Amino acid sequence: MITAISFIVVLGILIFIHEFGHFMMAKLCGVAVEKFSLGFGPKIIGLKRGETEYRISLLPLGGYVKMMGESPDEDVSEKDMERSFTHKTVSRRAAIVVSGPIMNLLLMFFLMPTIYMIGIQVPAYLEKPPVIGYIEKNSAAERTGLRKGDIIREVDKREVKNWEQLTTSIISNPNNTLFLKVERKGTVFYTDLDLGSSNQTGEGVAGFYPPIKPTIGVISKGYPAEDAGIEVGDTIVNIDGSRITHWAEVQEAIRGISDKKAVIEKTIVLERDGDLITVKVRPRWNEEIEGYLIGISPLQETFTRKYGFFDAITTGIKKGWDITVFTFIVIKKLFLGEISVKTLGGPIMIAQVAGQAAESGVTTFLFLMASLSLQLGILNLLPIPVLDGGHLLFFGIERLRGKPLSDKVIMVSQQAGIALLVLLMVLVTYNDILRVFGR
Repeated sequence: MITAISFIVVLGILIFIHEFGHFMMAKLCGVAVEKFSLGFGPKIIGLKRGETEYRISLLPLGGYVKMMGESPDEDVSEKDMERSFTHKTVSRRAAIVVSGPIMNLLLMFFLMPTIYMIGIQVPAYLEKPPVIGYIEKNSAAERTGLRKGDIIREVDKREVKNWEQLTTSIISNPNNTLFLKVERKGTVFYTDLDLGSSNQTGEGVAGFYPPIKPTIGVISKGYPAEDAGIEVGDTIVNIDGSRITHWAEVQEAIRGISDKKAVIEKTIVLERDGDLITVKVRPRWNEEIEGYLIGISPLQETFTRKYGFFDAITTGIKKGWDITVFTFIVIKKLFLGEISVKTLGGPIMIAQVAGQAAESGVTTFLFLMASLSLQLGILNLLPIPVLDGGHLLFFGIERLRGKPLSDKVIMVSQQAGIALLVLLMVLVTYNDILRVFGR
């Protein structure tokens, strides 16, 4: 029930904001709006005020604003010509079309500062001294000779007091070299650390992590861990005979199976209420991460960090910008084939995530809404016929040619655009179904 309500609320707000952008700009440009609909298809309920009918339609996956003279072949009386969309200048038509995506982007940049003012949940380790809890194999940290228990005192001759400062220095310097002051058992030494970069985000990567106990905080429904009887609060002490002291070792032991076609059962020893329990778990292959999962996440201590008005604005806008850049990076990687299309999600995934976000708290829910609003805005700006970006492309061609494209060219282009979107919808829905049934 929470999932369904959350899905409707999120989608309803995002669609309303988007269509409201078109609606308001149409009014400002003197175009008559005949219909303002949330959803497609048959009308469920409607109300007419002035010249506009406001309605809610059956299919909730979108919405539309119907303007007078929107189609070139539409009959418009001579007295209504000046209020017809088609008879407006190219710049005014483009302004009306681009206003929908812009409203989605503005919503994201409004929500992000709001989230920081309300307060965000932050991992407690970020405020703790930067003591290394784990060194990843074959990483920059291992090659440099860093060890578990080392304390990073300085980065590039600047003091670091906690993991937050250290993490910021690392992620902001991909493929660069950092000069570290390190303390090991009371002895201080200096070393260079050649950072790598993440394939997913492009951020700097060092290969060391803070101390994270292998205690389970989340069990994902429908995954092997739940079937095996693993419970929240269990601490993993051994996997296949190997002692486990850090959560990263759990990930290595589970995900590190080289053959994805192999059917391998893991023997896991858990500590529960002082007793040792042995369970058998068969990890499941996950195409998105190209590794095995059993459906567990670590228990993480957090605290709520609230920001003042001005700090919330600057931090929220910066975070919004970072997410925007990251979104374009992901789109680029998808087009280049560097990220599998199997990672894409559709309505089912959005509904599931919306339900989980609603249960997690208001800031998580608002962050989801901000992220989806950004993605909706960017998606609509792609130069695909029938999307807002496709219309903008046609307007650009019209400005260059001095006249619009022929109705036949536009019709064929839009049919191709519709086919592409239908194919995309089928693909993401197929991905959703595979996730639901655990394939």
